This record gives sequence, C-alpha cells and structure tokens, in this order.
Amino acid sequence: MPINITSMLKQGYSRSTKRNGLMLMGIIFVVSVLNGVVGLSVDRWVTRQQFTPSGVQADPSLLVPPLGASIVSFVLGIALLVVSIAAIRVFVSDETEHLPQEYFTRNIVWAGVNLFVGMIVYGIVVGLGLVALVVPGIFLLVTLAFWTVYVAVEDQNFITAFRSSWSLTRGYRLNLLFLGVAVVLLTVLVNLVFGLGDLASGSFAGDIVALVFAQAASAITTVFSAAVLATAYTELTSRDDEEFGQTSSEDATAGRPAA
Repeated sequence: MPINITSMLKQGYSRSTKRNGLMLMGIIFVVSVLNGVVGLSVDRWVTRQQFTPSGVQADPSLLVPPLGASIVSFVLGIALLVVSIAAIRVFVSDETEHLPQEYFTRNIVWAGVNLFVGMIVYGIVVGLGLVALVVPGIFLLVTLAFWTVYVAVEDQNFITAFRSSWSLTRGYRLNLLFLGVAVVLLTVLVNLVFGLGDLASGSFAGDIVALVFAQAASAITTVFSAAVLATAYTELTSRDDEEFGQTSSEDATAGRPAA
C-alpha cells in the first residue's frame, strides 16, 4: 500500500508549527544567526587589518580574533547538532508543547559522534552514486534517508542505521522519492521568498539583514524537513509492526493443531 504524500506533508507542517516546533525554529535561528554574525565580524576585521602572513609573523596577536571566532563557531556547530538530534526525537514522539530535557541529553555524545561521522560517510556514498550514473545516487539518497532517525531515536550506530533504513524503505522507495522532491520544492520556494533579504547586502548592516533572512528560511525548512522525515518514519514503522503482527498471528494459526 503506497504512502499518502499529501498527508505526510500536512502532518509535517502541523508538527513543525506546534509550540515545540516553533521553539526549535527559534533555537536554530538564534544559534545560526550568532554563528553567521561571528563569521561576518571576523571577515570585516580581517579586511580592516589587511591580514597577511607577514603581518601575522610581525604581530601574532592578530591570530587571536580568528582563533576565538573558530572556537565559538565550533561550539555553536555542536549546539546545532544537538538541537537537530532533539528535533528528530521530538517529532517522533507525541509531545507537541514542550522540549523535554532528556531529548537533548540522552546518549547525546554517542548520537552526536555517529551523526557527525555518518553524515560524512553518507555524503561520500551518495556523492559517489551521483557521480557514477546519478540514478544510484538518488537510490541511495532515498533508501538511506532514515538513518539519522535510527541514530537519534533508536541509539544505533550509523552503520546499523544505514541497514535499518535500507530495510524500512523497501517497497516504498518510489513514494519516498516523490515525498523528498516535494520537500525540496517547498524548501526552494521558502528560500526564494526569504532570499529577498539579499537585496540589502553590501554594507555590514545589510549583510546582517541578509543573514537574518537566510537563517530564518533555514530554520523553517530544517524543522519542517525533520518533521516530515519523522512522520514518514513513524508511518512506515507502524506498518512494519502491523505486518509483523499479522505474520506472527498467521504463523501461530498455522502451527495450531486442527480440532
């Protein structure tokens, strides 16, 4: 039985606009803007200082602002990773009002490391597939789509998560491809609308405005995409459970001695 793409998109929208979905958007937006502002500030500072290798050798203190910015950016990147894991956990659950602390802390180091390494491996695998004949890359993109959910929710390592996603998507891959295309199109539409902020870029204040618009679009689409992914995961796993229950029931009936 095929999945209902329209229903999943509506459910993803509904979940992402609930109280905790909006809170997640706010957190992602604030962290991303801070990270962007740090980057813009360093770029402006470097330009003013006419940063060159010879200048660094003459005055090593010039390295302090870029190094400090790198540390801050790294910390903010970790924060975004943690929020991404928590978002998946929130949307897979029935919680719609609050952001339980455990979603941000439970096995977070394990999940974070596997998500980080898994993203690199996933990108390489899909990239090689796209370079090969495009179709293999798209196939892998769809079949492995749920690996992040298995890492965040089921505490699996990324290799086991790849296998679990491969198994879960069997029989639904074409539908999931269409669902993914729909999400991408909606993401492009949102980015086009918020991309109007680029018109203000040029000065530092204008760059900040453009950054705010861009990160607002990113926060919205990130949370929406996570909500749709979690909705699809919940739907497919519930179907698997029903099929397993029916199979177990049939096996039990078959093994029962005739009266």
